[in-house]
Amino acid sequence: MTRILADDELEKQLGAATGPVEVVNAAGAVLGVFTPVRFPHSPYSREEIERIREEARKHPERGRKLSEFWPEFLKSQEGRA
Repeated sequence: MTRILADDELEKQLGAATGPVEVVNAAGAVLGVFTPVRFPHSPYSREEIERIREEARKHPERGRKLSEFWPEFLKSQEGRA
């Protein structure tokens, strides 16, 4: 994937986006669509998620395997929709 370095003004504009944004040139021709990377359903910031991931990598013994809690979780979700 090609990367384009956003200047401060573009970064400010794109950073304020709450959904997909059409990027256009001075003539109004669409150059592309920018989709912001967000975690809308997460109470954690990107930095907190990265910190948690790094902690998990450093201390894998503190985690639990999916097979240890998934069946119980699925049972708790029965009847919900």
